[in-house]
Amino acid sequence: MSKYAFLVFHRDYEAVLHQLRELGVLHIQERRDTREVEELQQIQQERGEVKTLLRQLRPFAEGQDPELHPRLRQRAEGQELCHELHGLLELRGQKQQELAALRAEASEVALWGDFSPERLEQLDAAGYQLEFYSMPLARYTEDFEAGHDVLPIAEQAGRKYFVLVRRSGDAAPLTEADRLARPARSVAQVEELIAQRREELETLERSITIEAPSHLAELEQYDRLLENELSFGKAQLQAERLADERLYLLEGFVPTEQAAAFEQALAGSGCYFKQIDFDPATERVPIQLKNNSFARSFEFITQLFSLPNYGEIDQTVLIAPFFMLFFGMCFGDAGYGLILLLASTYFRLRNKGGDNSLLSLGQWLGGGAFVVGLVLGSIFGMELPWARDKDYLFNQDNMMVIAVVIGLIQVFFGKLVGAYKTSRQQGWRYALSGYAWVLLLIGLGLIYLLPKLEIVLPLWLQYGLYGIVGLSVLVAFLYNSPGKNPLVNVGSGLWTSYNNASGLLGDALSYIRLFAIGLTGSILGSVFNQLAMSCIPSGADASIGGIVIGWVMALFILAFGHTINFGIALIGAFVHPLRLTFVEYYKNSEFEGGGRPYAPLKRK
Repeated sequence: MSKYAFLVFHRDYEAVLHQLRELGVLHIQERRDTREVEELQQIQQERGEVKTLLRQLRPFAEGQDPELHPRLRQRAEGQELCHELHGLLELRGQKQQELAALRAEASEVALWGDFSPERLEQLDAAGYQLEFYSMPLARYTEDFEAGHDVLPIAEQAGRKYFVLVRRSGDAAPLTEADRLARPARSVAQVEELIAQRREELETLERSITIEAPSHLAELEQYDRLLENELSFGKAQLQAERLADERLYLLEGFVPTEQAAAFEQALAGSGCYFKQIDFDPATERVPIQLKNNSFARSFEFITQLFSLPNYGEIDQTVLIAPFFMLFFGMCFGDAGYGLILLLASTYFRLRNKGGDNSLLSLGQWLGGGAFVVGLVLGSIFGMELPWARDKDYLFNQDNMMVIAVVIGLIQVFFGKLVGAYKTSRQQGWRYALSGYAWVLLLIGLGLIYLLPKLEIVLPLWLQYGLYGIVGLSVLVAFLYNSPGKNPLVNVGSGLWTSYNNASGLLGDALSYIRLFAIGLTGSILGSVFNQLAMSCIPSGADASIGGIVIGWVMALFILAFGHTINFGIALIGAFVHPLRLTFVEYYKNSEFEGGGRPYAPLKRK
């Protein structure tokens, strides 16, 4: 990044900002928190309303061609559109509530049959009243019915519903029953109202559906307009006021490869600017990740935790292969990986021109899971032939050890990355200790493991290995803090050795989850397969009808079971590699983070 300072006369400040926005490469350094500015808060609230309307309208536009030429041009038009859409959607909500209330009333009135409210009014005029009651079935006996002028109507949910006929003015004799309100409308009347409300609701929804594509396009344009106003409003507040607020000092960052073109574009504008030095240790320099197409798909993973700061390296390309491998091991099934790959590819083809970063990530993870699943020998819970071979390297008996070995490889790789990071930030002398610890740990591991594996090295190679270990011990214990007292270095080396011994054991054991999660998913898939196959009758006594019913049940169990297993595996295969990356790997690679994304002032 290159840093620039602009000195602007207060009357020209807005025009300069407009020019900088058109260039679209300057990330303005923030000096003031704009969250408390009332005008900007209002814009944020409007954007929240727009996003809510977009979410509510998208189902209406599904399957329709999008509007390509929205007509909205000004903020006032957007506010009017939002007001109109709020009214339509509120009216739709009222219609839905009325319809739900009428349906509830219909279910209650239906208990009493198709009576006529007019006849009830005639009974009232003649001096008789018809009262509505309910009571538990156990208490509604023949004696009760014989002792009162009641007429049973219906039974529901363990209660008896009945009516009582009595003269007007007589005291109500039924204290043991629950008196209910007399229905104001008959079933036929309520059903007629339901049909009317349903037709009104369908007419309203058809109207909304017809206009949904154009309204969505206009709302998206309105959201961009608000976003541009918000970013410009924030930029206006970031300048430092000088000389009784007559001069404005604005500072910002431009990617170095675009600096020459940026300066050339401003050369004849009359705007005074100058490239200035900056200290990455004290300033939050914006970060712009630059990766190839493969690593770019995994930038979402990096951004979930934090961007690297300006003094660090971007580790996205370093964690991507490990994350893809870990995801496949936790998924543990080639069939599930193939489903994820095909689904991501399908939706990516449908979403041409949109943001496909997550779908691209899904393609890489699905493809990796498919390959790893084939290697592990599992597809849709079925064990592949080579996985049954006891001498096969990647059978289940060996996978726990393999998972720990892969974990150690990533941990050692992380320590190498951490040493390289130290050499870039502080100098090669300060990184020697980090490299020495990696060589020491690898050397000690080989010295211990090679005899166990009955591997005999030539004598000169053994001496060379001992020499590397001895030299690594000297560097790790006597040169871990260049320029300090040797006794301090020894003490620091002892403390580091304790941390490495305890930390390395815990970190390595954490990778056992790769084996456990993958094994769990594979076993669950196999269990669902066995349950499904057990539903299909076999033998001479099996009938055609029984076989058909068995296959229907089996297919249902397979679809339901593998869908549940796929969802659980997908969550576990994403969360656990995240944990291994952000905790074990980032700790050993001494990742600091804290970077802020590069967000230039530009019109969208």
